[in-house]
Amino acid sequence: MAIKSLKNHPITASLMRIQELLDDDSLQSPEVASDESALFNREKLQNITKSLRSLVNQSSATLVSESALNQMNINLQAIISELTSFISNKNVGHLTNAVVHIDQHVMSYTWAFIPKVNPLSKVEAGELIDSLQERTRQAIEQLNDQKDNLESSLEQLTEALRMQDGRLAELKDVQERSRTELAAELSSLTTTFNKEQLQRDTEFAAILKNTNDSFAGAQNSLDTKAEEVIEALNKHKDNAARIVQVVGDIGVTGNYQNIANKESNAADNWRWMTIGLFACGIIMAGATFYKFYHEPVTPTNTLAIAVRLLYALAIAAPAFYTARESARHRTNADRARQTELELASLGPFIELMKDGDKEQIRKSLISTYFGRPVDAHVIKTVFDANGKP
Repeated sequence: MAIKSLKNHPITASLMRIQELLDDDSLQSPEVASDESALFNREKLQNITKSLRSLVNQSSATLVSESALNQMNINLQAIISELTSFISNKNVGHLTNAVVHIDQHVMSYTWAFIPKVNPLSKVEAGELIDSLQERTRQAIEQLNDQKDNLESSLEQLTEALRMQDGRLAELKDVQERSRTELAAELSSLTTTFNKEQLQRDTEFAAILKNTNDSFAGAQNSLDTKAEEVIEALNKHKDNAARIVQVVGDIGVTGNYQNIANKESNAADNWRWMTIGLFACGIIMAGATFYKFYHEPVTPTNTLAIAVRLLYALAIAAPAFYTARESARHRTNADRARQTELELASLGPFIELMKDGDKEQIRKSLISTYFGRPVDAHVIKTVFDANGKP
């Protein structure tokens, strides 16, 4: 759709936005004013923007190319982006990029307007000059403020440097005095150390001689006492050997006593199991006899009696094995108790004999206590002579 006025075209808003960005305080700072390249780029952008706004305001919509204006407006967006970036990070490279982009992609579309570019009006030229004067004044004021700050900082640094020079001179004097005092003190310490060292050497030699004499006397005394202690230890050794022998005999017999007690308990347990199994078999047989005693003998009853008696026999049969185990444990208990009694009485019996006789008796007992065959396990009656299980 054709436009009726260039004021309604988007390029007008884009140029106004660029002018607002160029009027920002960051583009009027002393950093930009002191940089010749940045100052040139800023002024170029200002003048081109004002010229393009003048062209847009003075041209009729019927004397321009709408397509060229559209392309020019698209390329102006990159200029807006570069100026926004500069305001954000203060990198003057963005100004250079904006100028390069306006030269390559914006100026080439100025053919959209009539070939003869209208000169700036006096009012616009006056505004441009006033704007330049105001910006120059602001830049000069900022430079003067910075100059005053720098002069104040320079005076403070000069005063601080002067104070540091005074302190440095004082430190040099103190260092020189300390060095002289240290040398004198070191010389005095060296003399004192030599005297003390000589005195310590003399005292140490005397102490060493006394120590050697004392050590020789103590060594002779210790040798005498050591001989007496060794003689006493030999006596205690003989007594300890006898005590160890007696304790060993007690330990051996005590072990046999424990074995005898354990085997007796095991034999009693197996005997009670035997009695229990026999009792169960007898009770079942008695119950069978009682049940069928008053009934007539028939093939059915005869089979039931046979089965019940067979059950009673099956229950009582393991009693023979338990009786054998009881007999085995009883035999082991009797042997251990007999061995315990013999070993317990052996020591007191041969104590008053000569050592040779003692050794002969001990050797003769080896075949008695070692290598004997295992006794047969004789199954005795379930009850002993006293009627106890």
